[in-house]
Amino acid sequence: MKKIQRCALLAAGMLCLTACSGESSIAESSTPAAETQQDGITLHTAEDVDTRYAETLKRYFDAINAKDYDAYLATVYPPYSEAYSAFLTEKGSSLEQAFAEMCTRFDEDGYESWKLTDLTVSYYKKETEYVQSDGISDYFSAYVKMGVLDEGFEETCRKNAEELRDVQFSLSALYAGDDAPVTVVSGQEIMMLIDKDGCWLFG
Repeated sequence: MKKIQRCALLAAGMLCLTACSGESSIAESSTPAAETQQDGITLHTAEDVDTRYAETLKRYFDAINAKDYDAYLATVYPPYSEAYSAFLTEKGSSLEQAFAEMCTRFDEDGYESWKLTDLTVSYYKKETEYVQSDGISDYFSAYVKMGVLDEGFEETCRKNAEELRDVQFSLSALYAGDDAPVTVVSGQEIMMLIDKDGCWLFG
């Protein structure tokens, strides 16, 4: 079986707090996980995780499996997707193009195809003195500097959110011809939000 030599990044649009903060260590959740077998990816969820986060992430990766742009868009926080789309347009690209590129991020030489098989979701545990706050402001600041978001985006986002937090996930994929899935993402962090309209991610 061919081993994946790198932790595949999902796209330039997947905005993960770890990349912004410079942290390199991620603590795995010790909470037992519940397994849910549904259509597509098998979902493993730590018991303390709000199921809305886990189910939204599953729909996100199911959309990548199916290369379904509309399904992907239905998981992304609308004000963010609008801002990121405008940013990409200025760069001569588009959100749909970014999604198409995301759907190739797990491609490996020697394999014709792959499918995502397992998703494990837990809350991100910070075990250092890195932040007294939740670290989310660092995320927003980084993307304000990049020109993706404007200065008022964080304030508006926090005002409208019932909850705003970073969530940790790991992901496995089965490559055509292999006998078992391999881990392609381990302990990655992504920001998610719950508001009156539902649960969303920034990615």
